[in-house]
Amino acid sequence: MNYIHDYNELVQQLSSEYSRRYAMVERDDVAQELWVWFVSHPRKYKEWEELEQKDRDKLIGKSLRNAALKFCEREKARKIGYDISDLYYYDASVVEAFLPSIIAESYEIPTKIKDLGNSVKGTEISDGNNWLALRSDIASGFYKLSESKQNILRLRFSVEQPDWATLAKDMDSTPDGARMKVQRAINSLIKNLGGWRSFRDEEQKESSGTATKSADESEEQSID
Repeated sequence: MNYIHDYNELVQQLSSEYSRRYAMVERDDVAQELWVWFVSHPRKYKEWEELEQKDRDKLIGKSLRNAALKFCEREKARKIGYDISDLYYYDASVVEAFLPSIIAESYEIPTKIKDLGNSVKGTEISDGNNWLALRSDIASGFYKLSESKQNILRLRFSVEQPDWATLAKDMDSTPDGARMKVQRAINSLIKNLGGWRSFRDEEQKESSGTATKSADESEEQSID
């Protein structure tokens, strides 16, 4: 059980972090759930042991955060008394579709919304008052951002097709650096809206026989 020695510090750190975020959940209960992840994913852990340390740590850290989030959301729903399926998680495509109208202070339904295909509790975002409720949530999250991050998003979403070279100059950065600043600002906004939906993290029963992916290839979303 090398993982106990290798990841005890990370488990304690994450259990403290998530018990602070979810006051109704005990720190020791979160820690226990994270140790259960190692026990229930022996093949995945064995596969990741073959990776370089930094890649292994990155993948395990992501999975443990996901396990902590799922556990805390379940416990919060159980103790407060609601169905976890009632939760709505914002993805970047929805946030980005609303930002131009929020920045322009327009209350017309964004044209991109109808093309997304997302739904809220089984109904389309564009139906009824769904889009107005989502706009209100995203606007509230936007105005909670620091002024610098608000300005980054204003620069990016005040035009439909950005010229990244021009934006880079406005942000005192390179084009790639400007893209990263925008992505970090969007990530911060999504965090203000409650964060990302947890992902399914099930142990595979059989090895697929394919080469192991690096941490960068397996990463599904950037964490600010």
